[in-house]
Amino acid sequence: MQVVDIYRPEGKPRGVVALVHGGFWRSMYGREGLGEHCRKFAADGYVAGNLAFRRVGDPGGGWPNTGTDVAMGLQALADAHGPLTAVIGHSSGGHLALWAAKEVTPRPHMVVSVSGCNDLALAQSIHAGRGAIDDLLGGNIKLLRDADPAQRLPLGCKVTLVVTDDDPVVPAVLSESFAAKARAAGDDVDVQVVPGDHFSVLDVGSAVWCAVETAVGSALPA
Repeated sequence: MQVVDIYRPEGKPRGVVALVHGGFWRSMYGREGLGEHCRKFAADGYVAGNLAFRRVGDPGGGWPNTGTDVAMGLQALADAHGPLTAVIGHSSGGHLALWAAKEVTPRPHMVVSVSGCNDLALAQSIHAGRGAIDDLLGGNIKLLRDADPAQRLPLGCKVTLVVTDDDPVVPAVLSESFAAKARAAGDDVDVQVVPGDHFSVLDVGSAVWCAVETAVGSALPA
């Protein structure tokens, strides 16, 4: 559960990306659905890392270990392959990408959160994931402040939030709220609304994934 699958390009890499899967932090969901995305990044010249980490239901899963596992995975990827061009997370993976990016040295150039649970306190208040946040925190609401990327600002890198126009699973308000708080803290945040639903990102031919690839391309150092 504490591993990173590495996908390498032919020739010199143009950048390094990390992918963090969703599933409301629960152990029944894993990284398998992002393998095709990593292969596509590798074909486009990137080193791509697909992170596995302890989740709710796994031994040791839940907060803070779920977050620190992701942070350690990102740091290991950066140490082995160079500074991270982008960290990309979907749904709860978007939350983890935003949280863990601040723990990595050097900081990633960009975080891309797709349909992300970006404002954890707001997500908890609207019962996103039917109690998923309470499960992540093990019922200890005192952990919310540390676990919420919206309360750890500024992040210190470019942020792109991709939201779809039909997502009742993780409402767009969680991205809008995070964006407002991050901008007030001085972060550079872009919110993109594209056609699709919560799971459209899993299709590498979707408008959602096209928006992700375009954002990552813009994060490449000049």
